[in-house]
Amino acid sequence: MTFRRAIGNPTKAQQAYQDQARTLGCIACKVRKNRKQPGPTEIHHRTIGDLHGQKQLGHDKVIALCSWHHRGELIGTMSSDAMRDRFGPSLARHKRDFMEWVQDVTGERSTSGLQAIQDGLIALSQNNTLTTHDIGRGLNA
Repeated sequence: MTFRRAIGNPTKAQQAYQDQARTLGCIACKVRKNRKQPGPTEIHHRTIGDLHGQKQLGHDKVIALCSWHHRGELIGTMSSDAMRDRFGPSLARHKRDFMEWVQDVTGERSTSGLQAIQDGLIALSQNNTLTTHDIGRGLNA
């Protein structure tokens, strides 16, 4: 049996956008000004109402999250509580708190607010007003 995506494969433009987001790094870590991202960057496909199991909105409705913020993946011997204290809530493990934090930061209780911040940082990097080094330093660039 072959696995097929419900939304198909991304176009070249959509894949390029996802690659730019991935290069930027975890948007939650950037906004929280975490000094270090606690795992590799992954692409989170936004869904209707930001609800697990709902239809994905498409390959251009994505945010880059580290493995902690995306799937709640622990590092080393750190507990979930220790990870939360150090890096903030995980979308997978603490969804309500994660979404409340998103609302506090963006003014909306939706990952679309994080995508808007991500898109702004991508645009700055494309206009050469923000370098890769600056992106790595976070939003204070």
